[in-house]
Amino acid sequence: MKLATTTGDFAMYASSWEECLKGIHDAGFRYVDFGVANREFLYDDGWRDRTKRLMEYAESLGMKFIQMHSPDNIDPLDPVRQDELVEITARSIEIAAMMGIPQTVVHFGSCRGLSKEEFYKKNLEFYSRLFPAMESTGVNVLVENSPRAHAPEGCWCLSTGEELADFLHFADHPLLHAVWDTGHGNLDGPQYESIIALGSELRGLHIHDNGGRADEHALPLSGTVSFDGVMHGLLEIGYSGYFTFEAVRILDYKNGQAPRRRYEADRRLRHPTFELQLEAEKLLYAIGKHILCSYGVFEE
Repeated sequence: MKLATTTGDFAMYASSWEECLKGIHDAGFRYVDFGVANREFLYDDGWRDRTKRLMEYAESLGMKFIQMHSPDNIDPLDPVRQDELVEITARSIEIAAMMGIPQTVVHFGSCRGLSKEEFYKKNLEFYSRLFPAMESTGVNVLVENSPRAHAPEGCWCLSTGEELADFLHFADHPLLHAVWDTGHGNLDGPQYESIIALGSELRGLHIHDNGGRADEHALPLSGTVSFDGVMHGLLEIGYSGYFTFEAVRILDYKNGQAPRRRYEADRRLRHPTFELQLEAEKLLYAIGKHILCSYGVFEE
């Protein structure tokens, strides 16, 4: 199994995409999940040229983009902004195809007052609007588990592997599969059973940790996630994808949505530096290698 991480690791530290990739590279990673939720790729006209330049730079470092996270700042069931989300997500699928990325994560939506069947139907209506882009490019869309704590009161969600698998069976599209987020999963309990329930539908991972109370995107092995349970599940289903981190809050820490407290008279320590984040990124790589080597599945 090969280690990968997200461009989000350096989003608050790097001044350019090139600097971001260089930081990831210098920490030891060679495989990258591209977080494309930004205006310069999704809304501006020169996105093809930007994509080409980023690909060329990654190739010069010997790096490969293996997964994408499509825009997630709009609820897919928002009747006012769904058209906008479909348009920019379809563009992100085009970008993925251009970069040779086989799969992108697209969140499901929430809406109060729906029955389970209505929730499934509404979400399938959203995903079906992406089918033309998926089918013309061959890019898979991965639906992500979301903890019950993230669902508005009275809303259905897909928090377990069983629920995700059931929705995918309902949707029944050959390019629609699942990504499992260990931080989200930990908010609802043990994860081995969910991974087993997903089986061959599991095509990608978001690996990070927390204390079981908030979605912290913390360093693996720093919280309460049982990575033994995660690894046994992955090995038992024959998972062949990347072990992809989403531990984007190692230093610039947020407990859920609460930022670090301010001291107005002096802020020199409020935000860590690029250099400190690089050291944290090296530790992230070392922990990932330790996890995979412990189960005899680490690949360069």
